[in-house]
Amino acid sequence: MPTTASPSRPLHPRRSLVCYVFLVILTLIFIIAVGFLITWLVTKPKKLHYTLENASVQHFSLTDDNHISATFKFTIQSQNPNHRISVYYNSVEIFVKFKDQTLAFDTLEPFHQPRMNVTQIDDTLVAQNVAVSKSNSYDLRAQHSLGKIELEVYVKAKVRFKVGVWKSSHRTAHIKCSHAMVSLPQSNKSQNTSCTADI
Repeated sequence: MPTTASPSRPLHPRRSLVCYVFLVILTLIFIIAVGFLITWLVTKPKKLHYTLENASVQHFSLTDDNHISATFKFTIQSQNPNHRISVYYNSVEIFVKFKDQTLAFDTLEPFHQPRMNVTQIDDTLVAQNVAVSKSNSYDLRAQHSLGKIELEVYVKAKVRFKVGVWKSSHRTAHIKCSHAMVSLPQSNKSQNTSCTADI
């Protein structure tokens, strides 16, 4: 008696659809990865550099009950060394800190930094009757008597990068200018302080 082969079962349509979607997703991921690699090879991005310059303290006053008033003036130099990348600063917040306490705060208008550009950001922050801790008040008095105060200037900014017509998503830049020896008016000019940036 002859044997008859059983017909092969067709692939389940749902399984075929899942395989197709999986292949499409893998292809898209590959294309995006290649695009990022090409962009990186073409632009060869370099780190942005920031420097705190010409920092000074004016109208310094520290009361017996540990409240400080002062005017802080300084320049932040932002250097973009990239040939093909420009930077959009959509929001900028600047803080002047002494140790763990914020003494003054300011916000800047959004601005655009072109390629291969050095931008000077001049700012003045005012502390008006700000309460400080007893230990910080003691250290402020001691440093004030020596003609310089060690401060930290901290910048928090929302930035976007532009390459050609493409713009990146928003990123948060954290820029710290630590151990800045800020001079009093009667002292010599402060030394420039290199800042660290985490973007």
